[in-house]
Amino acid sequence: SGSHTDIPRWCGKPYEAGSPNFEPGGRLEAPAPAASPLLHAQVQPRHSIYDSSEKEAQFIVDAEISRTHGQPLLDGIVSATVPGSIANASFEFEIREQETQQLLVSGQVPVGSHGNLVEANLASLEPRLAPYPIHLTATVRHGSRVATYTASNDLYFLPAKNNGSTVKIDNLNGGLIVANNATDYKFTSFLPFGFYTSCSGYLNYSLTNVTAYQNLGFNAINPVCAFTDGDLGFLFDWLDASNLWYQYDMRNSYRNLSSVAEQIPLVKDRSNLLTWYTADEPDGWQYALNSTKLAYDLLKREDPYHPTGLVLNCDNYYFEPYTSGTDFIMQDAYPVSIDPTFSRKFNTTCNETYGDCGCDNCIGSLRDVSTRLDTYAAYDDWLEAPHKPLWSVLQAFSGEFYWTRDPTPLETWVMMILSFNHNAKGMMSWLFPTSDVLHEAHGRMAKFVTRSPVNDFLL
Repeated sequence: SGSHTDIPRWCGKPYEAGSPNFEPGGRLEAPAPAASPLLHAQVQPRHSIYDSSEKEAQFIVDAEISRTHGQPLLDGIVSATVPGSIANASFEFEIREQETQQLLVSGQVPVGSHGNLVEANLASLEPRLAPYPIHLTATVRHGSRVATYTASNDLYFLPAKNNGSTVKIDNLNGGLIVANNATDYKFTSFLPFGFYTSCSGYLNYSLTNVTAYQNLGFNAINPVCAFTDGDLGFLFDWLDASNLWYQYDMRNSYRNLSSVAEQIPLVKDRSNLLTWYTADEPDGWQYALNSTKLAYDLLKREDPYHPTGLVLNCDNYYFEPYTSGTDFIMQDAYPVSIDPTFSRKFNTTCNETYGDCGCDNCIGSLRDVSTRLDTYAAYDDWLEAPHKPLWSVLQAFSGEFYWTRDPTPLETWVMMILSFNHNAKGMMSWLFPTSDVLHEAHGRMAKFVTRSPVNDFLL
């Protein structure tokens, strides 16, 4: 992706000494504000999926006032003289299943509100793997004038599983909700906390190592291997038997859709599959802009019971096309011990258009982690899309000339707290095994945040 594809680049930027400097492109810009207030109508299922064990669904209805997204608002609803003052006006709506025009729910919410929850009975729908298109139609009245607004989305209402796992996203708060044999197939909130983990250097050796990892306090793991690396059924059997939830990592194969299709049936009905993981820093590597969406669509069609995630490395490089292929977004800003302005690896400067210093457009502060989370959340706002949940991938390593030392335990805890304070809903750090002191630091926090009441608060 990007320009000058014949030149070695990262995040679209040339990074070798002697390479020309140019604008990388791919930058997402904030939308221009409208001259007058708009009403931004949105509808979204509260959960990314429902299944036939559930009799009711909830919808999130938004009727926000916006300067950048939506349709014109009737004159007089927003005060021209008192900022923020909104007239007492109602947003009266119906939500219908679009194929049959079956009414699912109707009601009203205040103009200017968001995050409103309304309940709908699912009895009129048959469980199926394909989503139901839903359509919201709303009217706003002010005096004798009437304006109409619309919004659309998809509702997944699946046949309930009695094997494997089912994992959904809470679209209101961003957390995961899981069900498997260990929960007696009852849905329970889940905050994933763990590491990307070496297979050849750790996991492949013994079930004892899986147990030791779990005993540190971790409830989730991303093995950096897949069935394309050989018959790893024994490894995933160990994880299932240990009730250790895992991301299935297809970083090396997700662009080969035939390979993805072959791997799906090997994994999708396992009891502790948490999420599919496709692209690892596709923006940094500048993979084809449609690559993540192609894999995502295949996974969603063949296995709608599990969400898909990926990690982005760049500050602002083709965010929209890459994140069109994911249900949640992971960030991996690694700021500890970098030189943010000069690349020790390539002996070049680093700025917004040139160089690779190990952390794109960072300042070498622990706050680079929270800034990246806030930045990605802002991009979702700019794109007129509901926020996708955010996870942090934290630095637990050093080397490669960029990073002169490991984070300390205190720095590690600060990055974790910053992540949670800035709405991260999962933690998956790079890379296990690391130092014993960092094993302990991560494990102490994991034991704290993955249990009630802390996880209840965070989710």
